[in-house]
Amino acid sequence: MFAYVDTALMNNLGHHANSARHISTELRSRGIPCAVLGYVDMEQALKDELSATSWFRCNTYGTYDRDPICGWLSNYEIVSRTLAEDMNRIGGISASDTIYVNSIQPPQFMGMVRWAQGLPEENRPTVIMEFGTDPGLQAYDTPEGLRFAPQDTRVDSRAVLLRYTARHLTEADRKWLRLATFDAQSSAIFQMLLDFPVGTLPLPQQAVTSCRDRTGQRPITIGILGHQRGEKGFDKVPALVARLLAERNDIRVLVHNGWPEGMVAQQQELRAMAAAESRLMLDERTADGVLWAALLEQSDLIVCPYNRNRFISSYSAVASEAMANSIPVVVPEGTTMHAVIREFGEPGTIFKEESVDSILAATNAALDDFDRLAGLARQASIRWGETRGAKCLVDTLLSWQTAS
Repeated sequence: MFAYVDTALMNNLGHHANSARHISTELRSRGIPCAVLGYVDMEQALKDELSATSWFRCNTYGTYDRDPICGWLSNYEIVSRTLAEDMNRIGGISASDTIYVNSIQPPQFMGMVRWAQGLPEENRPTVIMEFGTDPGLQAYDTPEGLRFAPQDTRVDSRAVLLRYTARHLTEADRKWLRLATFDAQSSAIFQMLLDFPVGTLPLPQQAVTSCRDRTGQRPITIGILGHQRGEKGFDKVPALVARLLAERNDIRVLVHNGWPEGMVAQQQELRAMAAAESRLMLDERTADGVLWAALLEQSDLIVCPYNRNRFISSYSAVASEAMANSIPVVVPEGTTMHAVIREFGEPGTIFKEESVDSILAATNAALDDFDRLAGLARQASIRWGETRGAKCLVDTLLSWQTAS
Protein backbone atom coordinates (compact mmCIF):
# COMPACT_ATOMS: atom_id res chain seq x y z
CA MET A 1 0.00 0.00 0.00
CA PHE A 2 1.03 3.59 -0.67
CA ALA A 3 -0.48 6.23 1.62
CA TYR A 4 -0.44 9.92 0.71
CA VAL A 5 -0.68 11.91 3.94
CA ASP A 6 -1.26 15.67 4.11
CA THR A 7 -2.78 17.21 7.23
CA ALA A 8 -3.34 20.47 5.30
CA LEU A 9 -5.25 18.84 2.44
CA MET A 10 -8.68 20.42 2.80
CA ASN A 11 -9.46 22.62 -0.23
CA ASN A 12 -7.96 23.97 -3.45
CA LEU A 13 -6.05 26.86 -1.86
CA GLY A 14 -2.31 26.69 -2.42
CA HIS A 15 -0.24 23.77 -3.69
CA HIS A 16 -1.64 20.95 -1.54
CA ALA A 17 -4.50 19.78 -3.76
CA ASN A 18 -2.44 19.90 -6.95
CA SER A 19 0.35 17.85 -5.38
CA ALA A 20 -2.19 15.25 -4.25
CA ARG A 21 -3.76 15.21 -7.72
CA HIS A 22 -0.51 14.66 -9.54
CA ILE A 23 0.93 12.01 -7.23
CA SER A 24 -2.20 9.96 -6.56
CA THR A 25 -3.18 9.98 -10.24
CA GLU A 26 0.26 8.75 -11.28
CA LEU A 27 0.31 5.99 -8.68
CA ARG A 28 -3.17 4.75 -9.56
CA SER A 29 -2.36 4.83 -13.28
CA ARG A 30 0.34 2.25 -12.51
CA GLY A 31 -2.10 0.05 -10.65
CA ILE A 32 -0.59 0.94 -7.27
CA PRO A 33 -3.28 1.37 -4.59
CA CYS A 34 -3.02 4.86 -3.08
CA ALA A 35 -4.88 5.94 0.04
CA VAL A 36 -5.15 9.74 0.28
CA LEU A 37 -5.59 10.96 3.85
CA GLY A 38 -6.27 14.64 4.53
CA TYR A 39 -7.60 17.06 7.10
CA VAL A 40 -10.85 16.20 8.86
CA ASP A 41 -12.71 19.19 7.35
CA MET A 42 -11.79 18.48 3.73
CA GLU A 43 -14.26 19.84 1.21
CA GLN A 44 -16.54 17.15 -0.15
CA ALA A 45 -15.84 17.93 -3.81
CA LEU A 46 -12.11 17.50 -3.27
CA LYS A 47 -12.68 14.27 -1.33
CA ASP A 48 -14.72 12.92 -4.21
CA GLU A 49 -12.21 13.99 -6.85
CA LEU A 50 -9.22 12.47 -5.05
CA SER A 51 -11.07 9.50 -3.53
CA ALA A 52 -9.65 10.87 -0.29
CA THR A 53 -10.47 10.29 3.37
CA SER A 54 -10.91 13.01 6.00
CA TRP A 55 -8.71 11.79 8.81
CA PHE A 56 -6.43 14.20 10.69
CA ARG A 57 -7.80 16.39 13.47
CA CYS A 58 -5.09 19.07 13.46
CA ASN A 59 -4.32 21.15 10.39
CA THR A 60 -0.69 21.72 9.43
CA TYR A 61 -1.13 25.48 9.70
CA GLY A 62 -3.55 25.50 12.62
CA THR A 63 -2.83 27.17 15.95
CA TYR A 64 -4.21 25.32 18.96
CA ASP A 65 -2.63 27.32 21.78
CA ARG A 66 -2.33 31.09 21.46
CA ASP A 67 -0.46 31.76 24.69
CA PRO A 68 1.97 34.61 23.83
CA ILE A 69 4.87 33.10 25.76
CA CYS A 70 4.77 29.33 25.43
CA GLY A 71 2.00 28.75 22.88
CA TRP A 72 4.56 27.85 20.21
CA LEU A 73 5.79 24.95 22.35
CA SER A 74 2.38 23.83 23.56
CA ASN A 75 1.06 23.86 19.99
CA TYR A 76 3.94 21.62 18.91
CA GLU A 77 3.10 19.12 21.64
CA ILE A 78 -0.66 19.16 20.99
CA VAL A 79 -0.36 18.69 17.23
CA SER A 80 2.42 16.10 17.27
CA ARG A 81 0.66 13.91 19.84
CA THR A 82 -2.67 14.21 18.03
CA LEU A 83 -1.04 13.21 14.74
CA ALA A 84 0.59 10.17 16.35
CA GLU A 85 -2.82 9.17 17.73
CA ASP A 86 -4.44 9.63 14.33
CA MET A 87 -1.79 7.49 12.67
CA ASN A 88 -2.35 4.78 15.26
CA ARG A 89 -6.00 4.62 14.15
CA ILE A 90 -4.84 3.30 10.76
CA GLY A 91 -4.87 -0.47 10.86
CA GLY A 92 -2.81 -3.07 9.07
CA ILE A 93 0.32 -1.06 8.28
CA SER A 94 3.36 -3.24 7.57
CA ALA A 95 6.98 -2.92 6.53
CA SER A 96 6.02 -3.36 2.87
CA ASP A 97 3.97 -0.13 2.89
CA THR A 98 5.14 3.38 1.96
CA ILE A 99 3.81 6.52 3.61
CA TYR A 100 4.52 9.84 1.92
CA VAL A 101 3.88 12.90 4.09
CA ASN A 102 3.48 16.12 2.11
CA SER A 103 4.55 19.59 3.28
CA ILE A 104 5.38 18.87 6.91
CA GLN A 105 6.09 21.38 9.64
CA PRO A 106 7.84 20.53 12.95
CA PRO A 107 4.74 19.09 14.69
CA GLN A 108 4.06 16.72 11.80
CA PHE A 109 7.74 15.71 11.79
CA MET A 110 7.60 14.85 15.49
CA GLY A 111 4.18 13.21 15.26
CA MET A 112 5.29 10.83 12.53
CA VAL A 113 8.54 10.03 14.37
CA ARG A 114 6.67 9.30 17.59
CA TRP A 115 4.20 7.09 15.78
CA ALA A 116 6.75 5.10 13.78
CA GLN A 117 9.14 4.65 16.68
CA GLY A 118 6.24 3.21 18.66
CA LEU A 119 5.77 0.41 16.14
CA PRO A 120 7.68 -2.87 16.35
CA GLU A 121 10.80 -2.47 14.25
CA GLU A 122 9.79 -5.28 11.93
CA ASN A 123 6.48 -3.50 11.16
CA ARG A 124 7.77 -0.02 10.39
CA PRO A 125 6.89 1.10 6.84
CA THR A 126 9.00 3.36 4.68
CA VAL A 127 8.11 6.91 5.74
CA ILE A 128 9.07 9.71 3.35
CA MET A 129 8.56 13.20 4.76
CA GLU A 130 8.82 16.31 2.58
CA PHE A 131 9.51 19.73 4.10
CA GLY A 132 7.17 22.04 2.22
CA THR A 133 8.48 25.41 3.41
CA ASP A 134 11.74 26.90 4.64
CA PRO A 135 13.10 25.83 8.07
CA GLY A 136 12.62 29.25 9.68
CA LEU A 137 16.27 30.27 9.63
CA GLN A 138 17.41 33.83 8.99
CA ALA A 139 19.99 33.92 6.19
CA TYR A 140 22.90 36.36 6.17
CA ASP A 141 25.29 37.14 3.33
CA THR A 142 28.92 37.09 4.46
CA PRO A 143 32.25 37.15 2.59
CA GLU A 144 32.42 33.40 3.22
CA GLY A 145 28.93 32.82 1.81
CA LEU A 146 25.51 32.35 3.35
CA ARG A 147 25.24 31.91 7.10
CA PHE A 148 22.10 31.04 9.06
CA ALA A 149 20.72 31.75 12.52
CA PRO A 150 17.51 30.70 14.32
CA GLN A 151 14.92 33.33 15.11
CA ASP A 152 13.19 34.23 18.38
CA THR A 153 10.91 31.25 19.04
CA ARG A 154 7.96 33.56 19.77
CA VAL A 155 8.32 34.88 16.22
CA ASP A 156 9.35 31.69 14.38
CA SER A 157 10.04 28.50 16.33
CA ARG A 158 10.49 26.19 13.36
CA ALA A 159 14.30 25.94 13.32
CA VAL A 160 14.47 25.18 17.05
CA LEU A 161 11.70 22.58 16.86
CA LEU A 162 13.09 20.93 13.76
CA ARG A 163 16.50 20.54 15.43
CA TYR A 164 14.85 19.30 18.63
CA THR A 165 12.80 16.71 16.72
CA ALA A 166 15.83 15.49 14.79
CA ARG A 167 17.63 14.83 18.06
CA HIS A 168 15.06 12.10 18.74
CA LEU A 169 16.31 10.17 15.70
CA THR A 170 18.83 7.37 15.97
CA GLU A 171 21.05 5.55 13.52
CA ALA A 172 18.42 2.80 13.37
CA ASP A 173 15.83 5.27 12.07
CA ARG A 174 17.78 5.63 8.84
CA LYS A 175 16.41 2.24 7.86
CA TRP A 176 12.80 3.39 7.52
CA LEU A 177 12.88 7.21 7.46
CA ARG A 178 13.53 9.35 4.39
CA LEU A 179 13.56 13.15 4.68
CA ALA A 180 13.37 15.32 1.58
CA THR A 181 12.78 18.67 -0.07
CA PHE A 182 12.18 19.51 -3.73
CA ASP A 183 15.38 21.52 -4.14
CA ALA A 184 19.06 20.61 -3.68
CA GLN A 185 19.92 23.90 -1.94
CA SER A 186 16.99 23.48 0.44
CA SER A 187 18.00 19.89 1.19
CA ALA A 188 21.54 20.96 2.06
CA ILE A 189 20.24 23.60 4.48
CA PHE A 190 17.83 21.18 6.14
CA GLN A 191 20.54 18.54 6.41
CA MET A 192 22.84 21.06 8.10
CA LEU A 193 20.11 21.94 10.60
CA LEU A 194 18.93 18.39 11.30
CA ASP A 195 22.24 16.50 11.12
CA PHE A 196 20.32 13.75 9.33
CA PRO A 197 20.31 12.86 5.60
CA VAL A 198 17.90 14.94 3.52
CA GLY A 199 17.35 13.88 -0.08
CA THR A 200 15.98 15.80 -3.05
CA LEU A 201 12.82 14.80 -4.90
CA PRO A 202 11.77 15.81 -8.42
CA LEU A 203 9.19 18.58 -8.30
CA PRO A 204 5.64 17.29 -8.88
CA GLN A 205 4.40 20.20 -10.99
CA GLN A 206 3.81 19.28 -14.63
CA ALA A 207 2.24 20.58 -17.81
CA VAL A 208 -1.48 21.25 -17.47
CA THR A 209 -1.83 23.68 -20.39
CA SER A 210 -1.17 23.68 -24.13
CA CYS A 211 2.46 24.77 -23.45
CA ARG A 212 2.01 27.16 -26.35
CA ASP A 213 4.98 29.04 -27.73
CA ARG A 214 4.40 32.62 -26.57
CA THR A 215 6.90 34.13 -28.99
CA GLY A 216 5.27 37.14 -30.69
CA GLN A 217 2.39 37.31 -28.20
CA ARG A 218 1.03 40.87 -27.87
CA PRO A 219 -0.29 42.23 -25.65
CA ILE A 220 1.69 40.29 -23.07
CA THR A 221 -0.37 39.17 -20.08
CA ILE A 222 1.61 39.41 -16.85
CA GLY A 223 0.37 36.91 -14.29
CA ILE A 224 0.72 37.23 -10.51
CA LEU A 225 -0.94 34.05 -9.34
CA GLY A 226 -1.70 31.98 -6.27
CA HIS A 227 -2.29 32.14 -2.54
CA GLN A 228 -1.12 35.70 -1.92
CA ARG A 229 0.68 36.48 1.35
CA GLY A 230 3.23 38.91 2.71
CA GLU A 231 6.14 36.52 2.19
CA LYS A 232 5.17 36.42 -1.49
CA GLY A 233 5.58 40.17 -1.79
CA PHE A 234 1.88 40.95 -2.16
CA ASP A 235 2.35 44.21 -0.25
CA LYS A 236 4.28 45.50 -3.29
CA VAL A 237 1.84 44.26 -5.94
CA PRO A 238 -0.53 47.28 -6.11
CA ALA A 239 2.33 49.73 -6.65
CA LEU A 240 4.05 47.39 -9.09
CA VAL A 241 0.89 46.90 -11.13
CA ALA A 242 0.13 50.63 -11.18
CA ARG A 243 3.57 51.47 -12.52
CA LEU A 244 3.55 48.71 -15.11
CA LEU A 245 0.20 49.83 -16.49
CA ALA A 246 1.27 53.47 -16.48
CA GLU A 247 4.59 52.84 -18.23
CA ARG A 248 3.66 50.23 -20.84
CA ASN A 249 0.95 49.90 -23.46
CA ASP A 250 1.92 46.39 -24.59
CA ILE A 251 0.69 44.53 -21.52
CA ARG A 252 -2.28 43.33 -19.53
CA VAL A 253 -2.06 42.23 -15.91
CA LEU A 254 -3.84 39.26 -14.34
CA VAL A 255 -3.76 39.15 -10.54
CA HIS A 256 -5.17 35.98 -9.06
CA ASN A 257 -5.57 35.75 -5.29
CA GLY A 258 -7.12 32.60 -3.90
CA TRP A 259 -7.29 34.18 -0.44
CA PRO A 260 -8.48 37.79 -0.92
CA GLU A 261 -9.38 38.17 2.75
CA GLY A 262 -5.74 37.58 3.71
CA MET A 263 -4.35 41.01 2.80
CA VAL A 264 -7.45 43.15 2.63
CA ALA A 265 -5.93 46.60 2.08
CA GLN A 266 -3.87 45.50 -0.92
CA GLN A 267 -6.79 43.61 -2.44
CA GLN A 268 -9.08 46.61 -2.07
CA GLU A 269 -6.49 48.81 -3.74
CA LEU A 270 -6.31 46.41 -6.66
CA ARG A 271 -10.12 46.30 -6.91
CA ALA A 272 -10.22 50.09 -7.19
CA MET A 273 -7.54 50.02 -9.90
CA ALA A 274 -9.35 47.30 -11.84
CA ALA A 275 -12.58 49.31 -11.80
CA ALA A 276 -10.79 52.13 -13.61
CA GLU A 277 -8.41 50.14 -15.82
CA SER A 278 -9.65 47.46 -18.22
CA ARG A 279 -6.16 46.03 -18.68
CA LEU A 280 -6.11 44.84 -15.06
CA MET A 281 -7.99 41.60 -14.48
CA LEU A 282 -8.64 40.30 -10.97
CA ASP A 283 -9.62 36.76 -10.09
CA GLU A 284 -10.46 36.07 -6.46
CA ARG A 285 -11.56 32.45 -6.79
CA THR A 286 -9.87 29.53 -5.08
CA ALA A 287 -8.44 27.66 -8.04
CA ASP A 288 -9.34 24.02 -8.59
CA GLY A 289 -7.43 22.06 -11.22
CA VAL A 290 -9.48 23.41 -14.11
CA LEU A 291 -9.30 27.08 -13.09
CA TRP A 292 -5.60 26.84 -12.27
CA ALA A 293 -4.84 25.47 -15.73
CA ALA A 294 -6.88 28.31 -17.26
CA LEU A 295 -4.99 30.96 -15.26
CA LEU A 296 -1.65 29.52 -16.39
CA GLU A 297 -2.86 29.36 -20.01
CA GLN A 298 -3.78 33.06 -19.90
CA SER A 299 -0.43 34.13 -18.47
CA ASP A 300 2.48 34.98 -20.76
CA LEU A 301 4.95 36.14 -18.09
CA ILE A 302 4.69 35.20 -14.41
CA VAL A 303 6.09 37.57 -11.82
CA CYS A 304 7.03 36.22 -8.38
CA PRO A 305 7.83 39.28 -6.22
CA TYR A 306 8.76 37.01 -3.34
CA ASN A 307 10.79 37.39 -0.15
CA ARG A 308 14.35 36.15 -0.67
CA ASN A 309 14.94 34.73 2.81
CA ARG A 310 11.75 32.68 2.68
CA PHE A 311 12.66 31.13 -0.67
CA ILE A 312 16.39 30.54 -0.17
CA SER A 313 15.44 27.19 1.31
CA SER A 314 11.95 26.56 -0.06
CA TYR A 315 10.60 25.91 -3.51
CA SER A 316 7.88 27.89 -5.28
CA ALA A 317 5.03 25.87 -6.76
CA VAL A 318 4.03 28.86 -8.92
CA ALA A 319 7.49 29.25 -10.47
CA SER A 320 7.60 25.48 -11.02
CA GLU A 321 4.22 25.61 -12.76
CA ALA A 322 5.61 28.33 -15.02
CA MET A 323 8.61 26.20 -16.01
CA ALA A 324 6.40 23.18 -16.68
CA ASN A 325 4.01 25.21 -18.85
CA SER A 326 6.34 27.27 -21.09
CA ILE A 327 5.93 30.57 -19.22
CA PRO A 328 8.86 32.98 -18.64
CA VAL A 329 9.31 34.25 -15.08
CA VAL A 330 10.61 37.08 -12.93
CA VAL A 331 12.07 35.81 -9.65
CA PRO A 332 14.32 36.93 -6.74
CA GLU A 333 18.08 36.40 -6.90
CA GLY A 334 19.71 33.69 -4.81
CA THR A 335 16.54 31.66 -4.28
CA THR A 336 15.48 28.18 -5.31
CA MET A 337 13.56 29.84 -8.15
CA HIS A 338 16.77 31.44 -9.39
CA ALA A 339 18.46 28.01 -9.32
CA VAL A 340 15.60 26.50 -11.32
CA ILE A 341 15.74 29.05 -14.12
CA ARG A 342 19.52 28.68 -14.30
CA GLU A 343 19.13 24.91 -14.66
CA PHE A 344 16.50 25.28 -17.38
CA GLY A 345 18.25 27.75 -19.66
CA GLU A 346 17.33 31.04 -17.95
CA PRO A 347 13.84 31.68 -19.37
CA GLY A 348 13.39 34.70 -17.13
CA THR A 349 14.96 37.60 -15.25
CA ILE A 350 15.92 38.17 -11.63
CA PHE A 351 15.66 41.08 -9.19
CA LYS A 352 18.25 41.68 -6.48
CA GLU A 353 16.40 43.93 -4.05
CA GLU A 354 12.98 43.47 -2.47
CA SER A 355 11.67 46.78 -3.73
CA VAL A 356 9.09 47.85 -6.28
CA ASP A 357 11.82 49.57 -8.30
CA SER A 358 13.93 46.43 -8.52
CA ILE A 359 11.02 44.12 -9.35
CA LEU A 360 9.74 46.62 -11.92
CA ALA A 361 13.17 46.82 -13.59
CA ALA A 362 13.41 43.03 -13.84
CA THR A 363 9.87 42.83 -15.23
CA ASN A 364 10.58 45.50 -17.83
CA ALA A 365 13.77 43.67 -18.79
CA ALA A 366 11.73 40.50 -19.33
CA LEU A 367 9.14 42.36 -21.38
CA ASP A 368 11.79 44.02 -23.54
CA ASP A 369 13.40 40.62 -24.20
CA PHE A 370 10.15 38.70 -24.23
CA ASP A 371 10.32 36.83 -27.52
CA ARG A 372 13.74 35.35 -26.73
CA LEU A 373 12.64 34.39 -23.21
CA ALA A 374 9.43 32.85 -24.57
CA GLY A 375 11.46 30.63 -26.87
CA LEU A 376 13.67 29.56 -23.97
CA ALA A 377 10.59 28.86 -21.84
CA ARG A 378 9.21 26.56 -24.52
CA GLN A 379 12.46 24.59 -24.52
CA ALA A 380 12.50 24.57 -20.72
CA SER A 381 9.06 22.98 -20.59
CA ILE A 382 10.25 20.13 -22.81
CA ARG A 383 13.24 19.47 -20.54
CA TRP A 384 11.03 19.82 -17.49
CA GLY A 385 8.77 17.05 -18.74
CA GLU A 386 11.79 14.76 -19.00
CA THR A 387 13.16 15.37 -15.48
CA ARG A 388 10.29 16.63 -13.30
CA GLY A 389 6.58 15.97 -12.80
CA ALA A 390 4.60 13.20 -11.17
CA LYS A 391 6.13 10.35 -13.18
CA CYS A 392 9.69 11.24 -12.18
CA LEU A 393 8.62 11.93 -8.60
CA VAL A 394 6.80 8.63 -8.21
CA ASP A 395 9.75 6.78 -9.76
CA THR A 396 11.95 8.29 -7.06
CA LEU A 397 9.53 7.65 -4.22
CA LEU A 398 9.24 3.99 -5.19
CA SER A 399 13.02 3.68 -5.42
CA TRP A 400 13.28 4.93 -1.83
CA GLN A 401 11.20 2.08 -0.46
CA THR A 402 13.13 0.10 2.13
CA ALA A 403 11.18 -3.14 1.62
CA SER A 404 10.21 -4.76 -1.67
